[in-house]
Amino acid sequence: MVLTGGRGSRLGGAAKAELDLGDGPLIARLLDALGAAGIADAVVVGPPPSHVPDSVRVRVTREDPPFGGPAAAVQAAMPLVEAPWVLLLACDLPRAADVVRLLLDRWGDASGTAGDGVVLVDGEQHPQWLAGIYAREPLAQALRSAASAATLGGRRGVRMGDVVGQLELAPVTDAAGVSRDVDTPDDLAWWRAAREQRGTTSGRTTVEHSGKAGRVPAGALGDWLAELQGLLGIEDRIDVDTVLDVARDVAHGVARPAAPLSTFALGLAVGRSAAAGVPVEEELERLAALVQRRALEHAGTDDDAGTPMPEQAATEQAATEQGTA
Repeated sequence: MVLTGGRGSRLGGAAKAELDLGDGPLIARLLDALGAAGIADAVVVGPPPSHVPDSVRVRVTREDPPFGGPAAAVQAAMPLVEAPWVLLLACDLPRAADVVRLLLDRWGDASGTAGDGVVLVDGEQHPQWLAGIYAREPLAQALRSAASAATLGGRRGVRMGDVVGQLELAPVTDAAGVSRDVDTPDDLAWWRAAREQRGTTSGRTTVEHSGKAGRVPAGALGDWLAELQGLLGIEDRIDVDTVLDVARDVAHGVARPAAPLSTFALGLAVGRSAAAGVPVEEELERLAALVQRRALEHAGTDDDAGTPMPEQAATEQAATEQGTA
């Protein structure tokens, strides 16, 4: 289970799963870590992930009500979990691969004596409930019991601590601090600095832009998108590469002012398709291909005719006027 549906209130409402520390969105790194560890099935509770590795089957659900908290998210995922043991992770773990490895090693060493599961305990001896391996049936029973107690006590919602407090969990000491998450702007700055210091890189494409607004470093576009999605209440997966490809081809093939107009129109079309029940990813790829093809056809026509592009014409005119003056 991977929980991605938090509000990210301490990060200004950012979608934490899509934060980029310089080597791709956190959710991408986490799902890659699952695939590398041989975990073939994942249930994501929250917005759909922006990246799914081929080695992992991902199913997406949502807690009821949305933003109902970790216990509600786990409850929503339970009907989709068939295995007797479940690895439970928050989406905001930059060292997800180390977390997974540490938990699996400890769980494997327990050799059937892990009780109801294992959970990471940080350097301050705080258990990290969203970084653990749980036995499915005891976890389901604890959820039901905690829900009944909350109802009898007149409380709305179930606290995760009330659930796991009923379980017999073996602690896994996190001596290296791999369970440190990203909750605040200070956390984000700390992780960014740590990444830069280690010179961490990946094979993922990063986008850098330099213009009048200044240079945008790797990861900043992902952060901006996450913040924008939180601000506008957008939970849909946004295929950044496709959108940027369309903008690039239109800008180069037609004119730069046509790029934002094209991507805006593309967004409207995809939104209407989603409302009509058409799969968003398929429709986005179809529409993007149409726009890109038309842009390239337009460029070819202009080149064949010897007609300069609008920006090129303006530049040439300015040069002519300057020479005349």
